[in-house]
Amino acid sequence: MASDNGIIPGGGKVVLPLLALGGIALWINYVYRRRQEGVDDTKEDYLRKLPDDVLRSILGNLTVRDAARTTTLSTRWKYLFASTQLQEQPTFRFKCTNMFGDRYFAHSHCSYNHEKDKFMNGLYQFLRLYSGRTVDSIELCCCFVREFPSAFTHWFQSLSRISVQSLYLSFECFRYSSRKLLKFSLRALSQSLEHLILSGCVVLSSPRVRFNSLTTVALRSVVLTSGHLEGVLSSCSNLKKLNIECSELPSKLQLTGTVIDVVILQCDGGKEIDLHAACLRTLVCKIKNDVTFFFSFVPMLENVMVSRCFQLFKYSYIFGDHARDLPNQVKSLTLQFFADQDDFPIANPTEMKTFRKLTNLRLIPVTSHGILQIFELSRLLGGFPMLQSLTFAVFKVVSVMERTRSRRPPPSLKGHNRLKEVIYYGFDGSEIEMEFVVYILKCAIVLEQVFLSPRVISYFSCGPFPE
Repeated sequence: MASDNGIIPGGGKVVLPLLALGGIALWINYVYRRRQEGVDDTKEDYLRKLPDDVLRSILGNLTVRDAARTTTLSTRWKYLFASTQLQEQPTFRFKCTNMFGDRYFAHSHCSYNHEKDKFMNGLYQFLRLYSGRTVDSIELCCCFVREFPSAFTHWFQSLSRISVQSLYLSFECFRYSSRKLLKFSLRALSQSLEHLILSGCVVLSSPRVRFNSLTTVALRSVVLTSGHLEGVLSSCSNLKKLNIECSELPSKLQLTGTVIDVVILQCDGGKEIDLHAACLRTLVCKIKNDVTFFFSFVPMLENVMVSRCFQLFKYSYIFGDHARDLPNQVKSLTLQFFADQDDFPIANPTEMKTFRKLTNLRLIPVTSHGILQIFELSRLLGGFPMLQSLTFAVFKVVSVMERTRSRRPPPSLKGHNRLKEVIYYGFDGSEIEMEFVVYILKCAIVLEQVFLSPRVISYFSCGPFPE
């Protein structure tokens, strides 16, 4: 019902809220217009104006995860990421242990085909994302490669689209049987590799493939059959370092090519090792079984380190008459042996007449006797007239069977005019060791320092010398 002045009773309660809503709408419209007048993002895109080199520099300082996220912005950002070399590149690791855990049972009886497919998809996504780029390091540890031979072979070959510098391939996750190892041929690898590590496989060479960039090859827990290591070395025209560890060697092994440093540790099977490498400078060898070294052609050889495996009470290497083949330029010789046997596993260094220019001699006996009971020092020093540094690292042990070794007569004093440094690790101050020190002080005319240490160092590398 209308009132006398024409106003509907209670109408003010409706009109006031409507006026409030209208005012809010006008305010929002006003603020929006002011923002458009101030900065228009559609008109000014400062990042788009930056050149590609500047954007690559920005991406190069980001992490891989953050830089990869920019590929969703536009096609330009996708190609920018593909052509950017990140400053801090991680090692890209693909491990089946991340899927199946660390238990052998889960790997040997695994039937999770869906998980394996996801693993393969991840490998191929990596190829698509990094195609045309440079990657520092890739690690692939997978024990079911033999289940997808064609897929993995294609993946290895597709790595040529990525410039990979270091590649680590392991095909066994746990202890292996040599009868069940995967046979892996190097022809499946990219020829742009610089460093290669193979583990848990039978290595097959490919003479038709050339690796001109490969400088380092490391073989761990592999099986080398006759002729294949020689084929690998002949395929690498610029190889510098070769490491073979815990592997099975053929009975006859020949080291050739351009290799400079060779390290063979804890290996089985090699009975004859023929060195025919024109650039070889350092040889480090520790083999479990008997082995004979032939130095056929090593004109650059300077450092020789040979050791026996102390777990086996038998000879580990024959290094006597064959030392005549060694060149005169060998400057450093390290011999590790078990000196408490009735017969030495090596020839006495005093009988090696070819080491006339040797300047650094390290002898590492495992023994319960003193040095004067093992060597006749007058002959030892007389055999090396150019010797400047003499090191003994004595591992003291208690013989299983008590043996009595006749004491040598006091060594005759013969002056040595080149010996400047004598180092003795494992020194405990016994009477026989004190006699050794007195003898050195009397015969070494130009001696500069004698370093005696009771500690036993972990030797089969260059020991820590005193400052």
